[in-house]
Amino acid sequence: MSNGQKKSRRHAKFRQKLYRPFKRRSGVGAAPGSVHHDSEASPSRVRRFVYSEKSFQEFDDPAAKKLADVKDGVQWIDVVGLGDIELLHHVGEVFQIHPLTLEDIVHTHQRPKAEIVADRLVVMLRSTDHQTPPTFEQISLILCGRTLVTFQEREGDSFDHVRRRLRDSLGSLRQSGADFLMYCLVDATLDAYFPMLEEYGRVLEQLEDNVSLRATSETNLQIRETKRELSEIRKISYAHREAMNRLVQDASGQLSSTTQLFFRDCVDHATQILEVSESFREVVTDLRDLYFTQLSQRTNDVMRVLTIISTIFIPMSFVAGVYGMNFNHDTSPWNMPETEWRYGYPFSLMLMASMAIAMMLLFWTRGWLRR
Repeated sequence: MSNGQKKSRRHAKFRQKLYRPFKRRSGVGAAPGSVHHDSEASPSRVRRFVYSEKSFQEFDDPAAKKLADVKDGVQWIDVVGLGDIELLHHVGEVFQIHPLTLEDIVHTHQRPKAEIVADRLVVMLRSTDHQTPPTFEQISLILCGRTLVTFQEREGDSFDHVRRRLRDSLGSLRQSGADFLMYCLVDATLDAYFPMLEEYGRVLEQLEDNVSLRATSETNLQIRETKRELSEIRKISYAHREAMNRLVQDASGQLSSTTQLFFRDCVDHATQILEVSESFREVVTDLRDLYFTQLSQRTNDVMRVLTIISTIFIPMSFVAGVYGMNFNHDTSPWNMPETEWRYGYPFSLMLMASMAIAMMLLFWTRGWLRR
């Protein structure tokens, strides 16, 4: 399979997710807080990290009965996959997560947001990979005292360097609380957008070259797809900025003053992502205008050539029409005297050629034959 076919399939999958982003698990009129199983969801897998300044423990897929809050240190419960509803209910019961929050976690069409629900700080974001078109995934973070619980739709995230910092005791992460861990994960989620935007910058440069050199219908299709993708990124980025602003303003009771200061940096990142996505979207709009302008210019060039050819042959057709009227010379000496002339036929050819050359020179002096 060629790279073009692979990219077309990725664009088709992105369009399918874009046009059908809302897939509700619960029926119309279902009770609030209803959590329904999704047959397409990945199997659930739990990773547990317990750490302090001097110790670190990591448990891969622990038994559900071992999940509990901690009295000392900080705990990170990372749930990957939303296919096990029983496990999700158990995690919600252990850490007192509100049923409405669990419903939002499973129904992964939520708008990015930050809110306090039943004394739990809830942050929902959209993570992305570094490819174009992007694949989005809902990331849910719930701060429960010394424990941070995260929910992801599937394997693969931007948290590997955070896990490495925990294992190797790099920086001040293991000396800080669970709220600082939340900041690190939120920051990693937002930072993943920058490599993707850099890739879109290269895509736009290539599109600009294609439009400038030789724009085709495929180029127009790429422009449309890129504009649609950037519109989706802009919508998500706008919601991220609102969520970060609300997190800084309304979550002061859940965050320490130091962590709150760090979250202001997340506000800057979300704002920068929004500004870059908006500027890229404007560039795509300009490229589309340039495409149609060049398409119109090429049409005008073709019409100009055809018009010049027609204009050259119109007087020649007139001469040929005059000498093709076939008036009888025997009836009157004024009827087509050139037909009796020895050089009448070469004269008519020379006359038509002279008219064509004269008109070509006129068009050239006026610049109509130049690009």
